[in-house]
Amino acid sequence: MIEGFLDEILGQLWLVAAVFLRVGPAFSLAPGYGESFVSARVKLIIALFYSIAAAPVLQPYIPAERPVGSELVWFALFEVTIGYLIGVISRGVIFLIEKAGAVISQSVSLAQMLGNATAPMPVISHILTTAALAIIFSTTLANQILYAFMASYLVDIPSLENATGYFAGKMTELMNFIFNHGVVLASGVVSLMFVYYLTIGFINKAMPQFMVSFIGIPFVALFSMYFLYQHSELLLTVWQEKALIILMMPFEAAK
Repeated sequence: MIEGFLDEILGQLWLVAAVFLRVGPAFSLAPGYGESFVSARVKLIIALFYSIAAAPVLQPYIPAERPVGSELVWFALFEVTIGYLIGVISRGVIFLIEKAGAVISQSVSLAQMLGNATAPMPVISHILTTAALAIIFSTTLANQILYAFMASYLVDIPSLENATGYFAGKMTELMNFIFNHGVVLASGVVSLMFVYYLTIGFINKAMPQFMVSFIGIPFVALFSMYFLYQHSELLLTVWQEKALIILMMPFEAAK
């Protein structure tokens, strides 16, 4: 009786540990959970509690018997690699809004407003990223991220030896999506600034003695802040839709 009880405990510990091998790396990179200002202990505790909660649901997808020797090493490497892949893809949600903010900042000449006072990120990227993190944890987007961690077990991912092409393809798809749609999110501001700089160029050509930069630079800064204030809600709404597309990337064309 005692041996059966101990076997059951060991089986549950193996199940939690197997899940933790994947979700631990994923949580270390996930938006919000994986931020630099979050303590490593807090990340570890959250990942552990999530593994305990998810383990009974994921039991059919975990080997019933614990691998031994080299099989255990390969299993751990495979799970950790998948965890980092899922974590990077979920992190792409933040990379997308950061890229949009960087493009906007460059177009309105506010890319280095804060200097070295904060992390190396344009000021508008800081504003949009902070707003995005608040949206993630005030909507169901945080639940979608957690669901993506569990749903990764439903994907028929190749073994570690044959997964190079799969990982490379997903990373390439993610980077293409972030750069392309980051520019799309910033296209409204970029278009207005293009018209503005074109107009300023004509004025400067017609009246070389007129100090267009003296008037133009403050105008650009103030107008861009006003424009961002008026349209940030729309920008972040579109970003949420694109964030869901990013979270679905691991489950597309997984063949």
